[in-house]
Amino acid sequence: MTAGRYYPRSFTLLVVIAMGVLILPLASGLINAVRVLQGVADTQRAFAATSLAVTRDVRQVAEAVGQLQRAAGQYHLLQDAEFGPTLRRRHEELQALLTRLDAPLAGTPAHTTLAAMRTRARALYRALQPGAFLDSARFHAQAPAFDALHAAARSLLVETDAVVQRDQQALEARLQNTRQRLIWLMFALIPLTLLLAGVFSWLINLPIRQMKAAIQQLGQADLRPLPTISGPHDLVELGRELDWLRQRLQALEAQKLRFLRHVSHELKTPLASLREGVALLDDELAGSLNARQRSIVSIMDTGSRELQRRIEDLIRYGGMMQDGAQPPATAQPLAAVLDAVLARQRLTLATRQLRVETQFAADSVMAERGQLETVLDNLLSNAVKFSPEGGRILVKSEAIDGAVRVTVCDEGPGIPAAERPHVFEPFYQGARQPASAVKGSGLGLSIVRETLRAAGGTADVADCPPWSTCIRLSWPTHPPSPT
Repeated sequence: MTAGRYYPRSFTLLVVIAMGVLILPLASGLINAVRVLQGVADTQRAFAATSLAVTRDVRQVAEAVGQLQRAAGQYHLLQDAEFGPTLRRRHEELQALLTRLDAPLAGTPAHTTLAAMRTRARALYRALQPGAFLDSARFHAQAPAFDALHAAARSLLVETDAVVQRDQQALEARLQNTRQRLIWLMFALIPLTLLLAGVFSWLINLPIRQMKAAIQQLGQADLRPLPTISGPHDLVELGRELDWLRQRLQALEAQKLRFLRHVSHELKTPLASLREGVALLDDELAGSLNARQRSIVSIMDTGSRELQRRIEDLIRYGGMMQDGAQPPATAQPLAAVLDAVLARQRLTLATRQLRVETQFAADSVMAERGQLETVLDNLLSNAVKFSPEGGRILVKSEAIDGAVRVTVCDEGPGIPAAERPHVFEPFYQGARQPASAVKGSGLGLSIVRETLRAAGGTADVADCPPWSTCIRLSWPTHPPSPT
């Protein structure tokens, strides 16, 4: 398990980098939007100030022309030299206004009118400037020049308004363009951010999913090599710890199986001697037995057979855990196999007055004969153990989705919901044990599950009212090919 080539050393650092990269386009977009909006606001302020100043100055031009005409009339018609400075000041104010409007109106039709006004104002001032008084006739002869100057001032006002409106329309168009740019920027940032979020989500979740798969594999008691974990260094180290845990569990499992195998074989030899002694006593080779002695021999025979059954369960379970090779599966007639199993339990069934009912919609199962008999024997033994006196046991089969489903049900006390996930675990004993039954080894359902798992099938607890307890087996129609 090695760290990914493009991963940082720390998972925390990966999250920080992801957050930083996700924030970067949003922050840049926000900064750009603020900058654009600030530029638009500055342009609006400049436009408002300029248009207001130009409009004010143009209106003052018309007033300045009138003031110039009044000052000229006061100077020449009254023949009063004291009005000379006023005439000069009015001319200078008009020229100052026209000069101030020169730059804002440059490049517009109003600039031509402005230049003509400046020329006419200078020519008119040369004819009316202080120094020599004009009589009434000569002064009134300048009336057309004043009229032309007033007309030019009015034209300048109209043309200036047109310039202001044109600039306002250009500003509105710029605002619209800016709004569209911001909208496009938003539409571009959303998929980019989502794409980056998806990429970093995949990068973050990939090692987590790999870790989850490794933990689930261990939780299912699957001790094969764990899937490779790629990611930040700390998660890779955690993956190595999980693999170390897997190896430890594998070693403990092997040690447990060796212990079971050793104990089982060690018990078989004295048990064989015990069984042989009981058989000799039962055959009265050591002398005749009275009724009480024969009852004791019967108890010893029953106990030795039960002990032999448990030892065989231990040996069978240990062999299944150690040896993954499966014998070849063939089509087994379910009814014939069930009859063979029932024959071994006929006495117990008769003693407890139990009836076994069958509903075979599927006649055969793809399995090895010995494994099928072992599975049915364990399930029927459990059903007999938990069934009430005079109860019924149901064995049914059906073909479903490329598999044959075999279900064994009884009318016992049932399995509590809290115990269902554990009933297939080795050595597990449920809380609802019959008071009169001999306590079992807790390996029966474990052997059933391992047999089905090795054959590519499943075993679970099912609900099939009105039956209280049902164990459902699923045998594949085509068993897995050997690896």
